[in-house]
Amino acid sequence: MSFSLEPLLAARDRHRQIPPPSETRALSAAEAYAIQDRLREALVARGERVTGWKAGFTSRAAQAAFQCDEPVTGFLLASGVYASRAEVAAARFASLGVEPEVAFVMRHDLAGPGVTPPRALLAVEGALPALELIDARFSGKPIGTDIVAEGVYANAIVLGAPLTPVAGLDLALEGLVWERNGAVAATATAAEVMGNPLNSLAWIANQLGARGLGLRAGDIVMSGSVSIVLRPVAGDTVRATFTRLGSVSCRFV
Repeated sequence: MSFSLEPLLAARDRHRQIPPPSETRALSAAEAYAIQDRLREALVARGERVTGWKAGFTSRAAQAAFQCDEPVTGFLLASGVYASRAEVAAARFASLGVEPEVAFVMRHDLAGPGVTPPRALLAVEGALPALELIDARFSGKPIGTDIVAEGVYANAIVLGAPLTPVAGLDLALEGLVWERNGAVAATATAAEVMGNPLNSLAWIANQLGARGLGLRAGDIVMSGSVSIVLRPVAGDTVRATFTRLGSVSCRFV
């Protein structure tokens, strides 16, 4: 299949929405990941650096909404990594959304097949409170394979500190208070992410392994949204406070 990357690259460069491929023809999952791989390679060729990976659609509701039967994965770029309390330009997004997440930092390489959550835990240095700043770069009603092809809405992440060792912690019980401008928007537990964020980490490692890829020591892994997506605008501050991992926040300008 001949598929031009130019519209996908232009959407990122110009911070504008474009029509999804499915308006012309729905992509298969294999086609969508092949396009994502080409997109990643093109961005790296332009000087970007891959700093890790993310999971999307880690809830059944999200999978149903986007016509997927499993989660999806995409890459993270180093140019989009911010520290907590950063000011982030709203203009870098075509359509901004923010998700509270548990981020892992890898101590060892990890790739499937056959990765289990206990094995994944052994490869982890620790966890951080994190925000994923997603970017809906498609207009209309995209489906899951559209979103896979363009990189699963990845744009930027905000990482809290310090790194918390997770051996002995039941991350399924990690509580969250999710705030916008100081008002509580939602509360949740990290069990919302596939029962436990470690299940998501193992899934990512196996999915990447099936594609001839893998997690590397030092990679950041965003495990999936713990709660609702917020839609802040310039001037808004969002904060995620976890039970044991601490808090992370940013302000949009």
